[in-house]
Amino acid sequence: MKTMFRKAVGVLASAALIGSTAAMAAAVAYPAPFNSGNSAVVYGAEAAESDMVAATSIQSDINAALVSDGSGETTVTGGDSYKIEKGKTLFHLGDTIGSVIGYTASLDEDELPTLLAKGKYLDSDNEEKDYTQKIVLDNNTIQLKMFNDASYSRDDPTLGFRITNGQFIMNYTLDFTDKPTFDKLTTTDFPVLGKEYYVLTVNSANDTITLLDSAATAVLSEGDSINLNGKDVSITYVASTEVKLSVDGEVTNSLAEGQTFKLSDGSYVGIKDIMYSAKDTGISQVEFSVGSGKLKIENAQKVEINDEDVKNVYGYVENSSLTLDNLVLKWTADGETFITADQEITMPGFESVKIAFGGVDFPLEETFNVEAGGNDYVSLVGFPMIGGAQDIAILGKAAGNTNYTFVGEESDLITVTSSGSTLTFNGSGSTNDQYFVATYEDTNDAESYLVRATGFNDPSGASDTVDIEYNDGSGWVKKYDDADTDDTISFGQVELTLTNVSSGTDLENVIFTAGTGVSFNTLYSKEGLKVALPTVVTTSTDVLIGDVVPSCGAFEANATSIAASTPLYPVAYYSSVNVHNGSGLDNATCTYGASTYQLAFTEENKDGDKAAGPSFNITIGNNGASNYYASVTDVNNASVTREKMATDVYQSWMYSALSTKFVEQDAGDQDYVEITYHGDETEGNVYVNSADAVIGSGDSGVAILADSSSVSGKNVVVVGGSAINAIAAELVGDVRGPAFTEATGVADGEFLIESFDYNGAIALLVAGYEAEDTTKAATYLTNTAEEITVEAGVKYTGSSATEATLVV
Repeated sequence: MKTMFRKAVGVLASAALIGSTAAMAAAVAYPAPFNSGNSAVVYGAEAAESDMVAATSIQSDINAALVSDGSGETTVTGGDSYKIEKGKTLFHLGDTIGSVIGYTASLDEDELPTLLAKGKYLDSDNEEKDYTQKIVLDNNTIQLKMFNDASYSRDDPTLGFRITNGQFIMNYTLDFTDKPTFDKLTTTDFPVLGKEYYVLTVNSANDTITLLDSAATAVLSEGDSINLNGKDVSITYVASTEVKLSVDGEVTNSLAEGQTFKLSDGSYVGIKDIMYSAKDTGISQVEFSVGSGKLKIENAQKVEINDEDVKNVYGYVENSSLTLDNLVLKWTADGETFITADQEITMPGFESVKIAFGGVDFPLEETFNVEAGGNDYVSLVGFPMIGGAQDIAILGKAAGNTNYTFVGEESDLITVTSSGSTLTFNGSGSTNDQYFVATYEDTNDAESYLVRATGFNDPSGASDTVDIEYNDGSGWVKKYDDADTDDTISFGQVELTLTNVSSGTDLENVIFTAGTGVSFNTLYSKEGLKVALPTVVTTSTDVLIGDVVPSCGAFEANATSIAASTPLYPVAYYSSVNVHNGSGLDNATCTYGASTYQLAFTEENKDGDKAAGPSFNITIGNNGASNYYASVTDVNNASVTREKMATDVYQSWMYSALSTKFVEQDAGDQDYVEITYHGDETEGNVYVNSADAVIGSGDSGVAILADSSSVSGKNVVVVGGSAINAIAAELVGDVRGPAFTEATGVADGEFLIESFDYNGAIALLVAGYEAEDTTKAATYLTNTAEEITVEAGVKYTGSSATEATLVV
């Protein structure tokens, strides 16, 4: 299975613990074991940019040596994750979300059991209120397709999702089954998207709720000091309606109940209750909260976080006078927005839900070209058949002419086709046929063979005989010697009867009659792509024309119209046409050959049924110059448009279950197209995830992560020292400076490359005393010709990018 390369980048809060009882891994040489899947490269989220560059170089080095396990399956580690598919309905190119899961579908705890869990909310009277959560995506217009946008990547057609500015992305709804009253919301913990927020205030109109994120609450007495959320807090002034607090030495403004103050580190302190007592009667107290941010949700307005608008996220406080019915958050695109295998999108402000794309899995792949085989004919080049790849001449014309008049390479080197049940193959004479295609097909199976008759024999006193050969991809192989009239021959499921064999001085031919399910004008690739072969009508044909005075011109106009409107139109050339208007024959002999021809192809459907999928066609014409060289002039498929890859190179796709790909080469005198057929149902990996879920893939390459906790069970390369990489701190201790030297033996100007047993897998630490030393370590690892042993306890140290020493 082939999967589009994709890169996952996640920033998470903590690192996995080292497994103390994990089994020791056997020694291998780098890049093993990281090139066999289920691996990651991790750098510090706050590290110098050079650490990220070093991590990327190691990622590329490992990917270059990737050993595929053949699965290619996208994996998601950590957090909640829902893959957008329904039963056997997979996400295909051209699909919208609704075409996969239904246009009215929503996601709830069945799909995202933690993020969208049902629950019970406790109001300020400690009464339980049942609630549910759901997400409704833009099921109608967000479409998986190819795009080429300079805002994302110039001249690089990309598969993914392009969302226009302001386009709806999703609604999140918190729905209360038991409706809480607004006056019971304040001072409670309020659930939104898998997190709890502290309710600071509700306005008098019951349409605005102010929350604190990650808040801790305490009651503080005048004259005392407490530590809350890591901050030392005391009262500097208190009155009946206002209070001032000192937070780590920073004094707030005078704050009334329900008011907040933004601290210098960006966190907030909020006043919940002032319990004032006159000086001669008691001690005043204040109930307050400290949180990482303030969140304001006002009905039909942009959500505010820390007094700043959250771009394109709107809140809706839906109420029935005194009760809260539900809370809705609407997310729309802020500018052109892209979801690709290298880029996910996260709901702004809340940072708790994201939409990600793990690329498209292509189960099989076969590639061939439709291109000129010479100046005046077009071939299928490298066409994959059961026996092997073949070059098959499809359509030809006389030199310098515009119209195509025969099927084959030359007028006397014919690729014989027939729309009937019999085919005549000429061995010599005015026409010397090259070969013909014999195809067996039913709903489930199809196979094609390139066949020819040769060695015609006219023995004295005996029946004429002929040898029958087929091409196995490497050359012609004799299948039958001296076949005679009425003999039956077979190739796989193709069965033919030799109705007549003639071998004379001036004429050699054999007439083949097709067996059950066999045809002479269809061709199948090995994996099941159908080609409707052109045919030539040489017998006299009657055509009814509606004109009062029928003419050859009227016929040609009619035939051209039919060819243009019917993609599977099979006739390339008529040599004798009787044109009439129903009352008698007129202009009895017309010929017709078109200057363009639409070569028609049909995919299988997703279940593998032959010729049951959508069709496309390749237009064969000429280059328009005075020599009229044969050329491919157009690709007509289900993709909305073709996109530029480079100068005179364009890409497009079938928006279908099998996602055939086209690369058009428009340079030079004779254009051609490369077709890649995938032979089985493709699968787009589209996910709605919680923030801590990370996408990876066995075949697609090792992931690169920033201080990730989603590496449990993975082999991991850890880039950077313990001062800036959480996993490195687990491996050698949370040490820096001289303590780092004491723990690792690495001083200023030096680096180490050391293997550790880590959660049942291997961690390879690539770190230096300073950032530039880490760069030297990564350069040495990825460029040295020396074998780097990866085994727990094995350690290398060095001081230059070209040399390191094994520490015994």
